[in-house]
Amino acid sequence: MLDRPSLLLDIGNTSIKYAWYSFPNDIADLHVLRTSLDSIPTLLEQSSSCLLCSVVNNETNDIVSKLCEKANVLFHQANTLASQFGVVNAYATPQNMGVDRWMAIIASSALCDKGDANNFIVVDAGTAITCDFVVGNKHVGGWIAPGLTLARKAVVSQTKKVFDEQQTLHELAVGVDTPECVAQGALAQLTGMLSQACKIMQSKCTKYEIYMSGGDAPLLINAFTQLENENKRVSINYLENLVLIGLAKTAHENIAKND
Repeated sequence: MLDRPSLLLDIGNTSIKYAWYSFPNDIADLHVLRTSLDSIPTLLEQSSSCLLCSVVNNETNDIVSKLCEKANVLFHQANTLASQFGVVNAYATPQNMGVDRWMAIIASSALCDKGDANNFIVVDAGTAITCDFVVGNKHVGGWIAPGLTLARKAVVSQTKKVFDEQQTLHELAVGVDTPECVAQGALAQLTGMLSQACKIMQSKCTKYEIYMSGGDAPLLINAFTQLENENKRVSINYLENLVLIGLAKTAHENIAKND
């Protein structure tokens, strides 16, 4: 069965994404697809192993585990650890960190230019936006804040005369009516958060990279690079799904160790 690829599953709050990884291919060379729980048995027919990163309830995770057992497919569920692949977690209680954040950190560490001593910021711009700081392979902390859509909804839900027409943004600008002001205000907040993250990193190291994923990442990158000078010197790497790359790194190391 080892001639078959590993199935990588990222089960989030709103969707299930998957990719295939074949050893010893580049872990970043993944084609990200969407699926459903009902379709997983069919995917397992093509798999040698299944690696799961899940932020949902244990009942769903148990279903995947039992499906793997039935299909005679090796199963591995990722967990947040105190240290992994040379990266040290800042959390005193590692399990308090979402495993999706940890897999994104592991992915970024694997992709980072080792000449930079693994100094990087990891940003996942989804429903919530998370930002984690790693200096010299040590995670030194992070932030969690409302994402773009959540921030817009929060303003409207807590005010009586402010409304949002949910128009799509293309760049950072000033609004000229209330819905546009709400949308642009939320984007400005996220852009400011990323700018502050850069200032923190600049106080800790001379050179670093940024790794970003999530549905709002392209818009945030565009808004961020609109700003002057200092931000244009930062290397920003957009990956469609850092969680799946983290799982690919885990699969790669597991296969290499047992080869």
